[in-house]
Amino acid sequence: MALPSFILSADRSRANKTALGILCALMLLQIGLLTQVIFRDDALVTVTPSITLPLMSAPPISISPPPVGQLAAPVVQLSQAPAPGFGPPPIGSFQTPLATAPAFSPAPTPAVPKPRALPPVKSVPLVPGKAGDPVSAMSMAEMVDLAKQVRGLGDMQGALEVLKRADLQYPAAPEVMAETAQCYEQMGLADKATNLWKQLAGMDALRSAGFGDLAKRKLNAPSSLAAVSPIGDNGPKMLSLGACQANRDPATVNGEKVVLRIPILRQGSAAIDPAQVDIDVYFFDRVNGEKIAQTIADEPVSTWGAAPVDWSGVGEEPLNVAYFLPALTPGEIAAHGRRSYHGYVVRLYYQHKIQDVAAEPRDLLDFGSRNVPSVSGDVNPLLPPVTN
Repeated sequence: MALPSFILSADRSRANKTALGILCALMLLQIGLLTQVIFRDDALVTVTPSITLPLMSAPPISISPPPVGQLAAPVVQLSQAPAPGFGPPPIGSFQTPLATAPAFSPAPTPAVPKPRALPPVKSVPLVPGKAGDPVSAMSMAEMVDLAKQVRGLGDMQGALEVLKRADLQYPAAPEVMAETAQCYEQMGLADKATNLWKQLAGMDALRSAGFGDLAKRKLNAPSSLAAVSPIGDNGPKMLSLGACQANRDPATVNGEKVVLRIPILRQGSAAIDPAQVDIDVYFFDRVNGEKIAQTIADEPVSTWGAAPVDWSGVGEEPLNVAYFLPALTPGEIAAHGRRSYHGYVVRLYYQHKIQDVAAEPRDLLDFGSRNVPSVSGDVNPLLPPVTN
């Protein structure tokens, strides 16, 4: 076997020594550089081998609204001071460089005082003619209507209180006396009612008007019905007539117009069938100022005063019947005489049975009863149609 050349071995040994020396020099140089970097005062980055820094991304920011009435910046504490140099801060420490943010609170809203409770209203007795009395400001007709409404509710004492106030303001008014008498009748105080009816019956006819006739009918009801009813007693009465009032219309020219207001009253609390109500109205004229005869005026026009017609509530339904006598021509005067309104007779029927009769002047009752017409059929041509 051939031996290696000595010359080649010597050259290889020198080459190895040279390479080793170069490596040692490089190592020393690197160590020197590292030492210089470490001990420099303005070094910015501490190099950590084997750590690869990823791309920095901002952490997600969560925003929640503050409580109502308080606006405050979030309180942030710096968990770790940034390291000197240009290196990034530790992951998760990217926050606002403020140790504590002062809270901001708006000025407090001034408290609104609660409304002070008003003291309870004390009931003040109504004194006629004094301020604060609503009844004293009413007219006599309004007071009587109020008394009727209260009476229809069954409050007799309340109705009498209203009538007493009306009597103080309008002494001895026929309307007030008649309504008071009807209250006494409904309360069962027959003596007090009779006393008032007698006062009304003895009152002057021009002053009492239809209320005097109503008083006479109340005081002599059986004989009045017997004068117009050949049958006599027709059983219990369901309806009656109130105080009829005839009012002239001063605005009418070329003739004479009178509107007769006829209150139809329910007796008791039984229901009334409007289709079973019939009424006859006869007007009379004074002829040449001497004698009395049935009128030659136009056919009466009648209308209900309130709707619906059912006799509920106060149990009263007013019927208005208009009398109109046009100015007569010379030929008509020659044939019928000079005529003017004189009075009326009213007969009320229910289910073809006489209920009540009224007349003004009172002597017309006998005049009109001489020829009592028979009531037949289901429709009275005088009454206007009843709509519920």
